[in-house]
Amino acid sequence: MSVPQRPRDDYDQEVVVREERQDIVTPDGGVAAQDIAVAESYDRTEARWATADWLTGIVYFLVSLIAILIALRVVLKLLAANPDSGFARFIYGVSGPFVGPFQGILGTPDAGNGATFEFSSILAIAIYFLVGWIVAKIIGLVIARPSSGVSATRSVGRRTRL
Repeated sequence: MSVPQRPRDDYDQEVVVREERQDIVTPDGGVAAQDIAVAESYDRTEARWATADWLTGIVYFLVSLIAILIALRVVLKLLAANPDSGFARFIYGVSGPFVGPFQGILGTPDAGNGATFEFSSILAIAIYFLVGWIVAKIIGLVIARPSSGVSATRSVGRRTRL
């Protein structure tokens, strides 16, 4: 026989209560009915923390990918790579939208042989890492909030009638 679930008074905790009846054999060979009441309590905190870790990992991955593309751009510009080559054109094209908002903020020294150092690209990397860190912290604050500290509990009560 199943008892309906008690209403939850806490978002993090779910309590499942059920009653069962089973027949058992007594030491003298008779049959007795045994009522079993089981209450299980589950805390959803660990699932929330796992979700927050997963989302934070995605944020850090995307920010790192953007930073790597911009760093490759800086290296290619420093080495005066031919902008008409396929790889350089690809890196400049993909990293351009991420560096664009920062261009013109700082000067770009030129070595005369075509090599340039883009300070704006270094600034872009720092800003993207800062924004990624802030987003990850907000995810942690919103999703992985503190809990009661209880993962799961179970209590079983038995009553035997002859």
